[in-house]
Amino acid sequence: MLTVVTEFLSTLPHRLNPLREDTVQAASYQIDDIRQAMLSCLGAAARERFPHVERRILQASSVPTLWFLRPELLMAVAAHSGEQAARQAIDDLSDMFDGLLPQGLSAKAGGLRR
Repeated sequence: MLTVVTEFLSTLPHRLNPLREDTVQAASYQIDDIRQAMLSCLGAAARERFPHVERRILQASSVPTLWFLRPELLMAVAAHSGEQAARQAIDDLSDMFDGLLPQGLSAKAGGLRR
C-alpha cells in the first residue's frame, strides 16, 4: 500500500503540470507550421508596426506559448486590417491548435470570439 501511495505522490507534480514536457514534445513537429501561419497572418506591414509581436512569435518555444500570443496577434492584425478580418484570421488560426494543447487550455478554444 505504501508503495502505491509513494508512486502516486512522486508522479503528482508531473500530472498537475498542464505544460508537461510530453504534451509539448508531441506537438513540437507542428509548432513551426503554427508559427509560420501566425507570421503570415501578421503580414509585412503589421510586422513593421508591431515588431515585438513578430519577435515574441519567433521566440515562442511551445504550442501553449503561441496559443497565449493570439490576443496580441489579434490586436496587431486588427490595427492593420480591421477587427472583423482579424477575428476571422485568428479563428482560422485557432483551428490549428486542435489536439495540441493541454486539456485545460483546449476548453478555451475560441475564447477570443464574442
